[in-house]
Amino acid sequence: MTPGRRTLHYVRLDEIMPDVDRLLEGHSTVGNWSLAQICRHLATAMRRVVDHPASTPHDASQWVGEERKRQFFASGLGPEGLPTSPQLVPVEGLDEREEAEGLRRAIAHYEASPGPVVPHRLFGFLTREEWDRFHCIHCAHHLSFAVPAADRR
Repeated sequence: MTPGRRTLHYVRLDEIMPDVDRLLEGHSTVGNWSLAQICRHLATAMRRVVDHPASTPHDASQWVGEERKRQFFASGLGPEGLPTSPQLVPVEGLDEREEAEGLRRAIAHYEASPGPVVPHRLFGFLTREEWDRFHCIHCAHHLSFAVPAADRR
């Protein structure tokens, strides 16, 4: 685990933005991305799973087995260093407040949607409850690299 990362777990999607709002008051990052990039990545990922049509092509040969999927959901931890899909790598120079608001809107959009209908790139087809859990784990993984200034003292 990267030194300085927070131990972070979200149980519900509504726990994410209060943490981001706290980070906006002052933070440092210990990974490769800024808070703005983290928020953009998370917002893009969340929107994609409900905005892409069910007919979106997928490569089932990339899916991990049920046991690895169960381990992921049971542990609540995303693996560090897993390559990100090129379409989900955020550009540099983003405004953190704008991207935080983008994440807030993406969460609301996801929660209001009837989807997702597309499979996850590694886990295949997921139930809505599994998608919710995935997004909590995914957000906690990335936001754990942003440490509130109050925690750094």
